[in-house]
Amino acid sequence: MNGWAGQILRVYLTEGKIVKEPLSEEMRLKYIGGRGANSKVLFDELKPGIDALGPENIFCVGVGPLNGTAFPASSRWTVSSKSAVNEGLSDGNGGGDFSTELKFAGYDQMIFYGRSPKPVYLYINDKHVELRDASKVWGKGTHQTNALLAQELREPELRVMCIGQAGENQVRVSKIMTNITRAGGKGGVSAVMGSKNLKAIAVRGTGSVKIAKPKEFHQAVKKAYGKIMASPFYNMFRQEGSLFLIKRYHELGSLPTRNLQAGYFEGWEKLTSEAFEKQFAVKHKGCSACPISCAHYFQVKDPKYGVYSESNEYGTTYPLGPKLGIDNLPAILHMQGICDDLGLDTHACGNTVAFAMECWQRGLLTLKDTDGLDLSWGNADAIIKLLPRIAYRQGFGDVLADGSEKSAQKIPGSQICLKTVKGVEVSALFLGKGMNFVQGLGYATATRGADHLRGGVQMYATGSRRLKETLGVEGAAATIKNPRSIEGKGVFLGLDQKISALFNSLNICAWAVGGLFGGLEPDEIAELYSLATGENSSGDDLLTTGERIYNIEKMIQLRAGFRRKDDTLPPNFLKMEETPRGPTGIDKTEFDNMLSQYYEYMGWDYDGIPKAETLVRLGLPDYAAGYRKHA
Repeated sequence: MNGWAGQILRVYLTEGKIVKEPLSEEMRLKYIGGRGANSKVLFDELKPGIDALGPENIFCVGVGPLNGTAFPASSRWTVSSKSAVNEGLSDGNGGGDFSTELKFAGYDQMIFYGRSPKPVYLYINDKHVELRDASKVWGKGTHQTNALLAQELREPELRVMCIGQAGENQVRVSKIMTNITRAGGKGGVSAVMGSKNLKAIAVRGTGSVKIAKPKEFHQAVKKAYGKIMASPFYNMFRQEGSLFLIKRYHELGSLPTRNLQAGYFEGWEKLTSEAFEKQFAVKHKGCSACPISCAHYFQVKDPKYGVYSESNEYGTTYPLGPKLGIDNLPAILHMQGICDDLGLDTHACGNTVAFAMECWQRGLLTLKDTDGLDLSWGNADAIIKLLPRIAYRQGFGDVLADGSEKSAQKIPGSQICLKTVKGVEVSALFLGKGMNFVQGLGYATATRGADHLRGGVQMYATGSRRLKETLGVEGAAATIKNPRSIEGKGVFLGLDQKISALFNSLNICAWAVGGLFGGLEPDEIAELYSLATGENSSGDDLLTTGERIYNIEKMIQLRAGFRRKDDTLPPNFLKMEETPRGPTGIDKTEFDNMLSQYYEYMGWDYDGIPKAETLVRLGLPDYAAGYRKHA
């Protein structure tokens, strides 16, 4: 088989049984791998109404056909389960080189069932696969877990996916880690892993990935690398990583500040890539097969906040910085190190702490409630003390451990402080003067709850011939140039959601495709995919695959009870306001019109349920026949 390794692992934790089976043609050609394959398994195999933290939930790890090849930035992996936050879909996507190692070992997907009677980890060494006792690493942080497993297995080249103490304690604002600092797991998928007594997956692979047309693939790869590196944004991404967004979003009035009460932060200059590079950066670090190398090793020598780690990103800086009113970069980097080791998700955990700090601001929490911690904006030292309490579910930390929506049920009057969609915290962006309305629509309709990465932020469609074909040249230009107009935004988002589902299923990095303006377009991705796998596909074919995957995920959410009323935004986003620094929010009527435009483009009815003819067009006739039953 070309591209794909050709095998999946089904691991029955209750029985301690492991079954190998071939990857089906349907899964390869209709869902590709990664996110698509995982979502298909969950839709087909999850029983309705189960407890997300019970043994009936399913935990999936998936990689794609381009992982382990020279395709640019083909480093990603996807983990998925029923959401422990909103009972719908939960997944996470991370980098490093765990996916490469899994492919070299010979596997495309792992599916875990049941619950082990004791803590275990899965050990894979090429064809050898076994469950092993994890008692020596249970209770340990992610750093020590990596070191102890490498020592126990005598494998210095071992690659480990694991949870920290937060996942073990089924904290819903936790995350899964690989390569010590590469994270994924929105929606509590780490807690699901902990609920199964599964501490880690340790992989060593010595094989390779077979390419259908190696000579032609190599030539196409060189061309793709050349295009990425010629992009005017290449050097910016390489030098600054995603930290360039601090300045960018501040200028747009969209830097999430003090639990999304504002889009400007007065201390933003202390958190920029320039400030980081000047004081703390050590050297660049890249993921597998990546020409961009956007990550950095960094060191803080201050004895109070001392830390040596890597991958300071926008996604670790905004939730522990502006969102909490903190402009102390050494403290933020120190908090990032704590979160990585304990396995706390900086997005979900930071946003939940921001919710608590707004509760404090409004007088809804006092020192008596918070175990003596002063949660005033900017108090980094208090948050440093709070983070381990969340991971261990100690005292007030236990109140916050399940995310802000569940915390609000325990804090009277705190609903006003909630900034969630389908129970998931609105994360990386405030809907400020320069932010495109498509981002707000993306938050409202994302298939795992509020999500800045599920479509709308990649801006892949900028200049895309497909956007021009759908809206016309003038219409496409207008929807890009007029961010606070609703015209064309439903089409823009729909296209972006298809491409995001596609590259998450191929498990390639957003920076190499739409996220890096000037990156690879669907037709270029299709050429490389076809040469690698031998399955001839056009860009339009792959976008249809992305659309099929998105509809499967939509039906998972519908089965969880979500409808049009849930495809919405926090109240402060659905309120147009004129401020001294420009307008914020969107008028609710305009938002509803934009949502209808989006549903129409996606082929869904008024309530957001895929029409039968849409599912038939996508090659899902069995679902079309009873799609309302599934919904």
